[in-house]
Amino acid sequence: MATSNRKDIESAIGALSALKGRVGDDEQATLEHIAELLSHLDGEVARLSEQVRWLAGSPYRKKSEAAPPGQLAFDLIQMLTKRLDDEDKLQSEPSPDPEPDSEPSEDPKAQTKAKRKRRGRELPIEVVESRLPPEERPCRCCGKNRDEIGFDPQQRYVHAPERVFVLEERRYKYACRRCGEGVETADAALPAKPISGSMASSSMLAHLATSKILDGTPIERSAKKQRRHGVDLATSTLNDWLAAAADILKPLHRQQKERLRECELVSLDDTTMPAQNRSHAKNVQTGRQWLYLGDVDRVVYAEFSSDWKGIHPRRVLEGFTGDVQNDGYAGINPLFARDGPRRVGCNDHARRKFVQALERGDKRAQQVVDIYRALYEVERRATECELDAARRGALRRAESVPLWSQLAEVVTELSLRAEPKAPLGKAITYWNRQHDSLRAFLDDGRLPISNAHVERLIRLVAIFRKNSLFVGSLEAGHRYAVLLTLLLECLLADVNPYNYLVDVIDKIANDWPAARIGELLPRAWLQARQAEK
Repeated sequence: MATSNRKDIESAIGALSALKGRVGDDEQATLEHIAELLSHLDGEVARLSEQVRWLAGSPYRKKSEAAPPGQLAFDLIQMLTKRLDDEDKLQSEPSPDPEPDSEPSEDPKAQTKAKRKRRGRELPIEVVESRLPPEERPCRCCGKNRDEIGFDPQQRYVHAPERVFVLEERRYKYACRRCGEGVETADAALPAKPISGSMASSSMLAHLATSKILDGTPIERSAKKQRRHGVDLATSTLNDWLAAAADILKPLHRQQKERLRECELVSLDDTTMPAQNRSHAKNVQTGRQWLYLGDVDRVVYAEFSSDWKGIHPRRVLEGFTGDVQNDGYAGINPLFARDGPRRVGCNDHARRKFVQALERGDKRAQQVVDIYRALYEVERRATECELDAARRGALRRAESVPLWSQLAEVVTELSLRAEPKAPLGKAITYWNRQHDSLRAFLDDGRLPISNAHVERLIRLVAIFRKNSLFVGSLEAGHRYAVLLTLLLECLLADVNPYNYLVDVIDKIANDWPAARIGELLPRAWLQARQAEK
């Protein structure tokens, strides 16, 4: 270990001795224990070198600037002092009684790993057995055959490229050779074709839909992939098949719209969706893809429109009397007339404007960003503890309401000094105009603090737009919305989208009763499958 580092440790030990004057007698042993630990740092320098270098390089010093003498000891003392203060604060505060319902759940990353592990166990297992050949089984000592006492398993994931083949059903005919009449054909063993006169199967349609909608794979790339498996299909044929699949599933899309109106909360957002239109001056028209979520994650509904007029979301939400959450889009203002739904704002949009002002160099926005960070920390803890609406509302009243009052004071103070047309002034103007809807989440534990749950799903549309550039026509935009609705519903319901589409397309092609179409929605379909097991 370098001499300078040894001097730093000696200085730290000396400083700890000086700290004994500020603590009580009952904490003397703690400080002595810390001093003993410091004396053993010589053997741990290699493991802690990166952390020590980070301590030496404060954000306010250049990375290349060497730490002055005693700097490491000073930083270490500062850390230890803060830790002692935090322990004193925790000991002085009475600890609340633990509630079994509000125990924090596992770390989200740990939950994801556990879920991924469970999915791996559901995979089929093909066993390859390795045994000793007969000539090697005799014991080298006594010469008798050795018995099997177990095995050592070694598992691996195997990827088998998809297999495309033609399935031919031969329905044999029967007739009486003596009289030459009474010809009869055996009943079909396979479901009816989803597209009459086409060779497309439900599995092919499901593959095209999931690849295009969820994976963002353009049809041209899917066609190239099929050619590698010996199937040379024109992109126009694949596009026609995908359009036919959307037409088959339209009744389910209409059913989702009805279910959306039955929810208590509807969150909505939209993004651009260019569409080819030969009658347009530029041959491409900028349409909009709207996405609606009912009760946060219970119902998904997507709809395409040729423009950004507010008449489209107003038509979808006509007669709805619950709560509507969005980013302040003025086109839906007529919805919130007398006896209409309550408007809930999106704090992500409000916070983002202050972050943009901060990134443009206006340090005054830092206060607002810090308070928003504290507000989102409250939401994070409520989610980790899996609190219901009542408990979440109580937590917000206890912690978030005082933070919001502080936020309102800061914004009011900044509004007196910020220029209206500057980034900070625009952020303040948006916050003041949307204030009532932005704070609505404080009064109701059911309401989310932001519209982020919609934005996360709408990223799939952005990926599709980036890869495919546009949809083939305005009608193709509507068909895309049909498939997007059902596939996003599968994601939220933890339903395998490919298996779902294969089964549902076959059932509809075989004249599924229209009165029971609701049974084919992803969540109802999953419940029926689970009940069959």
